[in-house]
Amino acid sequence: MQRPLNLICRRQTLEYVLEGYFIKEVLLAEIGRPIRMIIVEPNEPIPFMPNVLTISFGTEFAGYLKESRARGVTNVGLLHMADEKGDHDRTFYGDADYVLRHYWFKEVLIAPNTRSLGVIWIPNGYRTGVGPTTVQTMLPAGERTIMGFFAGTLQARTLSEERKLMVKVVNDARLPFLILETAGFAQGFGPVSYGAYLGMCRFGLVPGGNSPETIRLYEVLESGAIPIMLKAPFVSAADALDNPPFVLLNNWRELPQFYARYADANSPETIAEIEKMRQTAFDWWKAFKKKQQIRVKNLVEKSFARATGS
Repeated sequence: MQRPLNLICRRQTLEYVLEGYFIKEVLLAEIGRPIRMIIVEPNEPIPFMPNVLTISFGTEFAGYLKESRARGVTNVGLLHMADEKGDHDRTFYGDADYVLRHYWFKEVLIAPNTRSLGVIWIPNGYRTGVGPTTVQTMLPAGERTIMGFFAGTLQARTLSEERKLMVKVVNDARLPFLILETAGFAQGFGPVSYGAYLGMCRFGLVPGGNSPETIRLYEVLESGAIPIMLKAPFVSAADALDNPPFVLLNNWRELPQFYARYADANSPETIAEIEKMRQTAFDWWKAFKKKQQIRVKNLVEKSFARATGS
């Protein structure tokens, strides 16, 4: 029988993390072994055991990884979330056998060495409830009545000015896009209603938040819409998105010119062209998820093999 991979997470973190389903059921879906979820309640000790992947919101598992190393515990990995700006303390990476991390920054991705199997980037994925979606229930472009859609806060984000410019451009050009401002992060729509809006839109507007990379991108993709976003290093990097078939702008001021091609929104030619773009983006997303699953599987299995010497 295959030894299970033990996912260890504090309950408060698990309840706060939006992408819990994506982590367990998508990213880890190809590892080919059982997964045991170990939930640590407040004030409870974290068990020291082999074959562990810790889910750490920030640096909360730094001390645990250090102690595991001191005790000689083998096959202990780290999934590092929430470092949107790339400014967290990452010295504790050296105490893990391998690291999976959200938010791509070239300088934090470490190649394998004598001590570590390396640090690789993984996508955030979608919020539980927005996805997963099925192809059978997904509307084609001709049945999607919202031309473009954005819902989110325009305040308290590092890239708030980018968001504000996007909204100004949409309003000034009178583009037929639905823009719904919310009070703050996770203070607007519930996941089901947000997913319903995404499922009705042809294009999903994906401005940056605290980073050019946001969970919004993956939710747009999972919903079968076409992302519109700005070019950024993580978009073109071979070990991140690698130049995906999205609408990629240099600046939000280019949006009206892009949209002009599709202004006759209900013509058969426009619908056919958008549907082709939509299907291309969705096919890319399916292949991309599979690629990430294989990357994660290979890294996790190398750690299992190294721990047993086989």
